[in-house]
Formats: sequence, C-alpha cells, structure tokens
Amino acid sequence: MQARDWTYLLAASGHLTLAVLSFLRGRRSAVAMPLGLLCLAMFGWCFCSLATDLAGTLASPWAFVDQFFTALTPPLVLHVVVTFVGARRALAPVVAAAYVLFGALAVSSVVGIGTAWGWGWVNGADWAKAFLAGWAPILALLVALLVRHLLGSLDPDEKARTRTMLAAFALGGAIATCDEIRPLGYPLPHLAPFATLAGTFLVATAAFRFRLLDRDLSISAAFYAGALAVAGVVLYLVAFALFGGNVAALVFATIAVTVALGTAIHELTSSIATQRERVERLASLGRFSSQMAHDLKNPLATLKGALQFLDEERARGNGLDAHAEFVRLMMEQVERLGRVVDDYERIGRVEPIRRSVEVNELVQGVVRLEPFAAQGGISVRAELAQRLPPCDLDVDLVRGALENVIRNAFEAMPRGGDVVVRTALDGDSGADRIVISIEDNGEGMDARLAERAFEDFYTTKPRGTGLGLAFVRRVAQAHGGDVSLRSGLGIGTIVSMRLPVAARG
Repeated sequence: MQARDWTYLLAASGHLTLAVLSFLRGRRSAVAMPLGLLCLAMFGWCFCSLATDLAGTLASPWAFVDQFFTALTPPLVLHVVVTFVGARRALAPVVAAAYVLFGALAVSSVVGIGTAWGWGWVNGADWAKAFLAGWAPILALLVALLVRHLLGSLDPDEKARTRTMLAAFALGGAIATCDEIRPLGYPLPHLAPFATLAGTFLVATAAFRFRLLDRDLSISAAFYAGALAVAGVVLYLVAFALFGGNVAALVFATIAVTVALGTAIHELTSSIATQRERVERLASLGRFSSQMAHDLKNPLATLKGALQFLDEERARGNGLDAHAEFVRLMMEQVERLGRVVDDYERIGRVEPIRRSVEVNELVQGVVRLEPFAAQGGISVRAELAQRLPPCDLDVDLVRGALENVIRNAFEAMPRGGDVVVRTALDGDSGADRIVISIEDNGEGMDARLAERAFEDFYTTKPRGTGLGLAFVRRVAQAHGGDVSLRSGLGIGTIVSMRLPVAARG
C-alpha cells in the first residue's frame, strides 16, 4: 500500500468513528443526523477509492461506487452547513433540489456497471463537468453562509466552531475538487485523500474541542465509536486480503461486513437513544407532576385546616352557625381545585374559551405580577402601543403562555438584565393581527438551538421539561396565530406571539 492508500484508510476510520458518534447524539443535536450521513458517505468514498487503487484499474466496479458516494457528498455537506447556521427551514427547497440533482448523478454512476458506456461515463470528462457544474455554486453558497454566520456571531465558542467548519468544508472541499478537475485534462496533484483526512481532523476538533454536537462527548461513546470503526476497517482489509482476486466473493464479503457493521451501529444507537429518551420523559413527567402537586397542595391545605377547625368546634359542642365564613372558604377552595384541574386539562388539549379582551390590559396584568417572581437585578417593563383593537382569546391560556416566556427570560439572565414586553399591530398582515413580543438581553441561543426551541420535550436546561415554548406555540396556533423567535449568543432573545384581532361585527 502506498502513502495515499494509508491516508484513505486513516480517513475512512475517522469518518466512520464520527458517523457513529453523530448517530449516538441522535435528536440531541440538530446537526448530528446530517453530519452522520455525510461521514458515512465520506467513509464509503474513502473505502471505495482505496479499493479502486488496490484493484489497480479504473475499470474496477469499485470506481462506480466511488463516484456514487462522491455525487452524494455535495448535498450532504450543504445539509450540514444550513443546519449548523440555523437556516434549515429557510433553505429547505435548495437542499431538496441539491439532493434530487446529485441523487440523479449518483444513480447514473452505477447504472452502467459492466457496460462500455458506463466505463466511459464514470471516468470521463462529462461526469466531471456535470459534478463541477453543481458543486461550484454549492461550495460558494456554503462559504457565504459560514462567513455570514461567523461575522454575526458574538460568542467565542460559536466563532471557533464556525471557523473550524469553514476550514473543513470550504478549504477541504476546494482541495478535494482537484481530483474532479483532473479528468478535464488539467495536471493537478492527487490531493483528495489528504484533503479528506484534514477535513476529518477539523470536524473531529469541532465535535470534541468546540462541542459541535451541543454537549461534550463522553469517553465511553468515543471508545465504542472508535472500536466499531477499527473493527469495520480491519474486517474490510481482511476481505481484501482473502478475496482480492475474486470480485464476486469480495463484493459478497464487503456487503456482509457492511450489514454486520450497520446492525451493530443501529443496535448501539437505538439502545442508547431509547434509554436516554425514557429517562428524559420520566424526568419531564416528574417535574410536571411536581408542579401539579404544588398547585393542588395549597387549596387542599386550606381546606384541611378549615375542616379541622370546624371538627374541633363540633367536638367542643359549639355550634357551627357562627363560622359560616369557614364554610364559604371551603367552597372557594373546592372551586379553586376544580379550576386547577380544568386548567391542566385545557393545557393538554389547548382548547381556548374565547372572549373579547383588550390585549394591553392583559399584558399590564402579567407585567405587574412578574417582578415578584424575578431575582435581583432583573427589571420588567411594558411598552404598549395605543388604540389597539380587541382580540378574541382565552385569557388564562395567553397569560400562561406569556408567563412561560418571561420566566424563560429570567432564567437566561442569571446576572440580571431587562425584560421588555411590547405590543403592536402586525404591519406585515394588514393590521389584522396584534404582536406581543418579549425581549431580553440575556445569554441568548445559537442558531441551531433557536431553530429547535419550539419542539416538544426539547430543552437544554438540566431541570427543564421541554414543554414551555412548545406550549406557547400550541396556544398561538389554537388562536389562529403563530409565534417566532430571534436569538443570538450574547445578544438576547425576542419571542413574538401574533394573535388575530376580534372579528368586526
């Protein structure tokens, strides 16, 4: 094996390790799944390039599979970058178009196996031209996205992550492109294996040093991933050593190793993901139950105290007519318990009971009480637009949603800060909606967290339920409105709820 082949081997091991680590993160990180798929494609490309070199001919069937994985790389790189910069939803049509176009190119790379047309197409200039025509604009787009994200980030860690990703994908991608320019007649050096090895190192740096996957990767996870990667590469090399002269046997052995490796990765990631999800849901259920118990204990304690007093009076032979106020208190607490139960049922269903409400009065009532819940150094104030039309809404649900957002703002400002609640007419909707926005100048969120903030059970807080902002979204949608979030690390967060105004009679 030449130095280039050893480079392919090292890069393949690294990419397979990163793929396993990414799949272990699962839904914990938005970038984990596309990064895992990209690493698998890069592993396939490195391995097939190694197999082509060992076969000693460009007419090897491995060359077709090599080009198949090469064609899949650009859309996967684009998917990783748009997810990293928080533009996954905004650029979804562009990513989908890239998958379709390069998917067609990938399929064309393997349909001609064993035919004269296939050999000429895969290793000829036409395939290279088609690939470069699609890859060049994608490379320019991902560089622009990463540079813009770098310039807009204030957090040092996010800047470090972005610079590492920029070097890995932009510089590494540009250098690796040299191999696709060679069929056009340009005598460029064969740099692709060294570029992909450098890219592997940079992405690994982003994952381990700069927490690309949102949280520190555990030693045990890295050990399992590395062990699987080494085992897989060793088994592939054994298959080459045993069946290198028999193409059919080698293909069968490679497929068997791939299936076994895929099964092991799937079982490992599934067991870890299932266990983690079970623990998280139980923790969320426990915190939800704790909150419900807290809401029920106060009226029950009052009710019990009143009953004990009346029972003592009865035991002393005193009449109860002089204590009618205790009976009324008990009735009030029974009604309070009923309201608590109704509120929790309605939170689960989010079924608004509407009535015409002046939004400014609702906001003032919320803001008036929140300073009592704030820690030292936090101020809450309202900036209200005048002469707003009324809205048909459920006061309890909307009040609960606003309180959720304000409490999140408090938690984002451990060293103090300002929370501003604003009301305004939504100019983009022809003034038929009112916007209630809550702005804080706290720690903020990076683009990936901000994009997932409204997902059910998604939280970055050790004691969070992942239900707060998801509940806010459901309340807004139940009223025919919507909610949006803008945030930046070190800048703060703005959550805006848009509610339709009352229908004019």
